[in-house]
Amino acid sequence: MQNDRTRTARNQPAPRVLILCDFDGTVSIKDTVNRLVREHIASPEWRFHVKRYLRGEIGSKGVYEAVAPLMRMTRADLERFVTQHAALDPGFPQFLAWASSRRIDVKILSDGFDATIETLFRNHGISGPEIFANRLIVDGDGGVSIESPHYDPACGTCGTCKFQIIQRFRPSYDKIVLIGDGESDRHAAAAADIVLAMKDLFDYCAQQGIPAVHTRNFSEVPFLLTRSVRAVAFDMDGTLVDSLDSIADAFNHMFAVLGYPPMSTDEVVRKTGISLLDFIRSFVTKEEAEHAVKVFRDYYDTIFLERTTMMPAALETLDALDGTVTQGVVTNKRGPYARLLAEHLGFSGKMTRIIGAEDGFKAKPSAEMFDEFIRAAGAEKENTVYVGDAPIDIQAAHNAGIDAFVLAGPIFSPEELAQHRPRRILRHMSELPAALKPLI
Repeated sequence: MQNDRTRTARNQPAPRVLILCDFDGTVSIKDTVNRLVREHIASPEWRFHVKRYLRGEIGSKGVYEAVAPLMRMTRADLERFVTQHAALDPGFPQFLAWASSRRIDVKILSDGFDATIETLFRNHGISGPEIFANRLIVDGDGGVSIESPHYDPACGTCGTCKFQIIQRFRPSYDKIVLIGDGESDRHAAAAADIVLAMKDLFDYCAQQGIPAVHTRNFSEVPFLLTRSVRAVAFDMDGTLVDSLDSIADAFNHMFAVLGYPPMSTDEVVRKTGISLLDFIRSFVTKEEAEHAVKVFRDYYDTIFLERTTMMPAALETLDALDGTVTQGVVTNKRGPYARLLAEHLGFSGKMTRIIGAEDGFKAKPSAEMFDEFIRAAGAEKENTVYVGDAPIDIQAAHNAGIDAFVLAGPIFSPEELAQHRPRRILRHMSELPAALKPLI
């Protein structure tokens, strides 16, 4: 029976995958469109049309139609411009070879100009990807015209409507991947199955709740699309356990005893990613610090077990991952507290290692606790992720050379977390198991 299932799986055709790549700021690490227009136009009138675009009165097609008659450029000028100002992502040729080896189709979608793309590709010996872009026509007298054959009047924003192109190819592919960086990719991001987002597009996806994987360059793309995560380390407070109110209560008890004003839970949480002693030292005098730590711990010891619960879907997620990945905890909570809570809440048996403050390693954002977890897990950094809920968790993962997956919540919004460039932003813990699997 097992052999029958294995043969059936092997006989199934591989999923049909299409990867659509933006050009300016993505395939070309430099944006060429604005500079190309500015350097080949004499009349200041073009600024008026750009301002209309920025105010949302016209789309890019309208700008191109307005500025083209003001431009003067020869074919030699175009060749010279591309050589000087366009720059191919160094990893793009290897990415194309990888995609070809897996029979993955790659197409270029650009709200820039086909002539720029074609010239850069020819200069680098690249052929093959179909190009969807605005058509830049240079006549023999130096005149310029711009056409937009992929414009969608129902939208009216971009000269090349990437959303429409995705819809056109939807019936032919099982998965459509978008790789982009900017404004012209926004509508397409909502329609793609997988988004690898660079720069501003990652911020936009975070704001709009569009699942996206942050990528810096094409060298990362094959790995990000096919990786299976083998080890996961979790932050504790605010990620696995709901303990923030009890922590804030203990700090405010300490402040009251020492004669300091109270702080809101939000204020406490935003500052307590650092170690307990460092946090306390930032508010009390050097002479008071040792006593303040004792007051905090004496009070917290009496409330933390009964006042701490699991975060929504956290236990179910740990159960779902148990046996499929190596799990552990890396937290700035004291190690004894963390291990006692894990035992009390019923998930300590799922953890290979629970590492906390005062376990002999520097606190986050240092990489020391992560190095110990990776050693204990027998994992490799590239197949290990850290799941947290705060900017310090992202910083710590970066310092450790591993990816950060962060949970947005009431304290840190998706938009704020995106500024720190985690690999992924999750809206709910239940999304994690799927996020750890290969994307294609």
